Amino acid sequence: MGEVFRAYDTRRNRIVALKRLPRQLATDDEYRARFQRESALVARLTEPHIIPIHDYGEIDGQLFIDMRLVEGGDLSNLISQEPLPVGRAVDIVSQIADALDAAHAEGLVHRDVKPPNVLLVGGRGDRTYPDRGVAYLADFGIAREMDGPTLSQAGLAIGSAGYMAPERFTGDHWDSRVDVYSLACVLYECLVGHRPFPGKSLPAAMHAHLNMPPPRPSVERAELPRGFDETIARGMAKDPGQRYSSAGDLAFAARALVDTGSRSLPQAAGPGRPMPPSRPFVGDMGRPTVSQPVPPGPIRMPFGPGAV
Repeated sequence: MGEVFRAYDTRRNRIVALKRLPRQLATDDEYRARFQRESALVARLTEPHIIPIHDYGEIDGQLFIDMRLVEGGDLSNLISQEPLPVGRAVDIVSQIADALDAAHAEGLVHRDVKPPNVLLVGGRGDRTYPDRGVAYLADFGIAREMDGPTLSQAGLAIGSAGYMAPERFTGDHWDSRVDVYSLACVLYECLVGHRPFPGKSLPAAMHAHLNMPPPRPSVERAELPRGFDETIARGMAKDPGQRYSSAGDLAFAARALVDTGSRSLPQAAGPGRPMPPSRPFVGDMGRPTVSQPVPPGPIRMPFGPGAV
């Protein structure tokens, strides 16, 4: 959502990524207030997979975020080539889980976890991680309110609906476990190569997430440990109370399968309440970028005009 530009910060003498949001959002008083509140919260987060926001605000009637520049691609491009090696998939999901747990602890819920919002720098390894690489979760703090009755508004793309927890569609109470559900969908896609419910319309996505059982990745990729079926089923449970209580718990279960090569999961803690935040949940988060020097010459941005 919005446009991202490679920009030069003349005050601090550095190259940054500047994201400008659609102009109409600045006329939405509720959205503008939430954007400012959550951007301020995100700017205080120090988890290494959440890149600091340098600045945010409004210029000439358009909201903006100034952040450190990210050089790299996104997870959707990587998955489009072929399903990922199991260890690589679990490593990426584990890094994103760390980002989510840090945000959830501060009362921030992302609500748009999907492969295009996972940015990757380096990393070509499988389960042995010879080149681990770094994953960052992008587009925190800018997702528009699109729950329940407002789902039909133009801002909701099928790409987002393909990872949304059932309670988001119904307008029921939701908490950080909506991100756990989405992360389980991302793990499934990393392992298999497509979304859990690859419908091409919003009604089809809604019906599948509300009514269809979670698919089993081992059906499409026979060499996978069957334990991944259990991990996905629990992460995508329709009832939030039956899901993992945190993104880290989901990642731990997946890592256990990689580390042991087991066909089934080790004994894990039962379903529980979501990880309690240190302050009340307020909505979405802020935006990652890369904490590495920007090389000389042109930079290939992982975003572009009209990026979601």
